[in-house]
Amino acid sequence: MRKLICICLLACGIFLLAGCGNSVPEGNAISVDKKGTITSTITESFDKDFYDADELKEEIDSELADYNKTFAKDHISLKKFEVKNGTAVLQMTFAGSDDYSSYNEEELFVGTVSEARAEGYDLSGELLDPNGAKTDFGSLEAGDEAKVLILETDDACQVLVPGEILAVSAGGNVTVTGKKQAAVESAGLSYIIYK
Repeated sequence: MRKLICICLLACGIFLLAGCGNSVPEGNAISVDKKGTITSTITESFDKDFYDADELKEEIDSELADYNKTFAKDHISLKKFEVKNGTAVLQMTFAGSDDYSSYNEEELFVGTVSEARAEGYDLSGELLDPNGAKTDFGSLEAGDEAKVLILETDDACQVLVPGEILAVSAGGNVTVTGKKQAAVESAGLSYIIYK
């Protein structure tokens, strides 16, 4: 089952990066654009009789309205909610990683390596380049100006970044699956460094 999910996530990421801008991944995915906007896609089974899609949509709308009421402009928006063939797809857009972290109660940071260090992240660990060879932050061509996505989640997901991946955290929980995509396969703090 886990292999099937990973294969689906990989396929979804490939379709997104191939230019299907209006498509929605079939699995859980986090995508970051060049401006730092986060798009989160969650796909779940929705095949029980006691589930009600309309009630769930109302609850989502209410939660988003409650979150956004303290801002002059919405920081989270519902991009898509659909229930089809026993599967629910929820896609939301977040103004930035702080909004994603606050709303989902999961850690997500997007910025430069130097900004991550200023926020207190310890970036001294071992990394793996896209080919799986060991490297470290000091060896990266972009140095402190490289971009980094730091994620801690309990759920496997595909991560799509706007630039070429230079390295990911070692330890086996992140695998580079494409030039601009990686699969986060298990819980723990994950680093994806890109330019």
